[in-house]
Amino acid sequence: MNATLDSSVPGPGTGAADAGGPGRGPGFRLTARVFWDLAVYMVGLGLAVGLVFPPFATALGVPGAYAERVWFRAACLIAGFLVGALSYAICRWVVGGRLAVLSGHLRQVAEAVAQASRTGDWSASSSARIPADSDDQLGETARAFNSLLDALEVGQHFRSLIRNASDVITIVDTAGRITYQTPSVGWVLGYPPGGLVGTEMAALIHPEDAGHFAAQLAESSAGLPATAPIGCRMRHRNGSWRWTETVVNDLRHDPAVSGVVLSTRDVSDRRELEEQLRTQAFYDPLTDLPNRSLFLERLRAAEEALEVHGIPLALLYLDMDDLKAVNDDVGHEGGDRLLQVVSTRILDCLRPADVFARLEGDEFAVLLTGPASEREALRTAERILAALVQPVLVDDGFVQPAASLGVATSTAAASSGIGILRAADVALSIAKATGKGRCETFQPRHHAVQLERERLQADLQHALDGDQLVVHYQPLVDLGSGRIDGYEALLRWQHPERGLVSPADFIPLAETSGLIVPVGRWVLREATAQAATWQHPADPTGVHVSVNVSVRQFAHGDLLHDVADALRRSGLPPHLLTLEITESLFASDIRDVTLKLERLKDLGVRLALDDFGTGYSSLSYLRRFPFDILKIDKSFVEDIDANRQNQAVASAIVTLGQTLELDLVAEGIETPGELRSLEALGVHLGQGFHLGRPGPAALVCPTPGIRRVERRDPDSVGAPLRGRGDAGPTPMTARPPVPPRGRHAADG
Repeated sequence: MNATLDSSVPGPGTGAADAGGPGRGPGFRLTARVFWDLAVYMVGLGLAVGLVFPPFATALGVPGAYAERVWFRAACLIAGFLVGALSYAICRWVVGGRLAVLSGHLRQVAEAVAQASRTGDWSASSSARIPADSDDQLGETARAFNSLLDALEVGQHFRSLIRNASDVITIVDTAGRITYQTPSVGWVLGYPPGGLVGTEMAALIHPEDAGHFAAQLAESSAGLPATAPIGCRMRHRNGSWRWTETVVNDLRHDPAVSGVVLSTRDVSDRRELEEQLRTQAFYDPLTDLPNRSLFLERLRAAEEALEVHGIPLALLYLDMDDLKAVNDDVGHEGGDRLLQVVSTRILDCLRPADVFARLEGDEFAVLLTGPASEREALRTAERILAALVQPVLVDDGFVQPAASLGVATSTAAASSGIGILRAADVALSIAKATGKGRCETFQPRHHAVQLERERLQADLQHALDGDQLVVHYQPLVDLGSGRIDGYEALLRWQHPERGLVSPADFIPLAETSGLIVPVGRWVLREATAQAATWQHPADPTGVHVSVNVSVRQFAHGDLLHDVADALRRSGLPPHLLTLEITESLFASDIRDVTLKLERLKDLGVRLALDDFGTGYSSLSYLRRFPFDILKIDKSFVEDIDANRQNQAVASAIVTLGQTLELDLVAEGIETPGELRSLEALGVHLGQGFHLGRPGPAALVCPTPGIRRVERRDPDSVGAPLRGRGDAGPTPMTARPPVPPRGRHAADG
């Protein structure tokens, strides 16, 4: 009976019609057969009892005459039949009820399993358990059935997990064809469940990734250990490509699977985020060019190719000229627009293989590799400079871009023992220092010059603390009377090994390094302190001192404090201090310059515009800004007695200064003829080698009332200059010869 009942459980492929219509399914047929056999057994047993009962009755004492009668035997047979039938009825009623419960559960499970096999939905494939209330075979059958349900529900749990997992589970055979896929293929790749069964897996892989994917799949099929997930692109149903990662597991030896299992995960969002982060890390957001990090990475790769394969390279280092002035004129947005246009123009000048990057701010670099790179570098630089000739339209106005370039080749850099980027930077510095808007090619000698500059700059770091800086003073003379009206403070560097270092050599270093701010602060304190010692009660007008203020020092936020602190420390009256400012200052933010000049005037100091006419000259400067003194540059004073153009320019400056009621000071007076011409134009104050050379305070500034020591050019002639305390005017006479040129640029 047990075997018969177990064989009635339908398999997963059994249809609903087979499992279950009443009186139709295998379960019904098996149950009817059981009860038919039971009926035959019971009735047969009853008839057998009826046949053997007459002899048994005789043995019990029933007279033989009765026992042998036909009606008695018939009665025994009928009684046996009725007993068998009654036993059958009772058995069917008792056992059949329990079998009906079991059969109903089997039918329900069979229908659910058949339905789940067709739809893949196993959520309804569970059933209530049968109470096992006896230890007989029916109880054992009930317990076996309950165990079957437990096994089905465990399988259902794992099937549900697999079906609802975000990863796509794919089984492929040895030929690479798909034999099974979980429904998650629908929301990952857009295909319906089972829609790809029979398709080759390679048809889903991007052509660029197919080789790698096939190789990894072959390794797993060959029994090699599983490697990292395979990254590749798979085709979506809509035609797009999705980035995926696939883990391969060979289960061909498992009869329940018999294939290679692929667990595929969609990582498109992660790859997109990684790409965004890579873009942010390696590309400039303004120009979309590679940034410094990516450029240095490409440069290292090119240097490795040079070392291993001997492939030469060249590098262009480019820096925009005067971008700050552009930002001041059109704003930072306009400056950004200029950089975008410039980068596009430069990109058009390059080969597809060249690497073009924005390193920072207004600095760009171009990397050229290949056999022709060194020869092509200079041509590329020339194309770039030519491309920047055309103005750029920014905010309804045109801006003229300009750039300086440094070019370095791997050969030249190697001969100097420095990196190619360093070599290009050195060449760029030389291009900047020799006029801007041009290209300079690195030469080994440039490195030696650069090293010398660096050593000098390193020495300059210690010069201020080591008492190596000194201030010399050049007289400012009243041209009519010959009296000394004041002095200009000029910085000098007494190097312990090099001797007296030219200001032209160390002032630019101080500017670029930022040392000009503490150095300028020190000069202010020294000059005001020295000028305070020159004052005398007998001289009501006092002795003036002029101090140059560099552009970087003026822009520093501590300038007002430094000036006020120097005046406070020295006790010098503010009106005896003159701050000389060059025209290059007006390339900066005009609003900030105006505000700072007004605050300096509030301190009581005088302001002088130095080197007028040589830089960013504009008559509006003299009208808008609170200047007291206008200094005529020495380039207009030179040969003014013979050069009619210089005489005309100087005359115009004098007329302008007189109209604006400014004091005029002529610089660089070196000959008697220049002195006479300036006096004729109406210039009252001047300085130069003809009037007095710069020197230490002890030599050029004696105690008031005592004539100062002469410090003129040896060949200069004229009446002795007079201290502030000398009595009576002495006219400035002159006679030949003309003194030689060759004064130092910073000596006035």
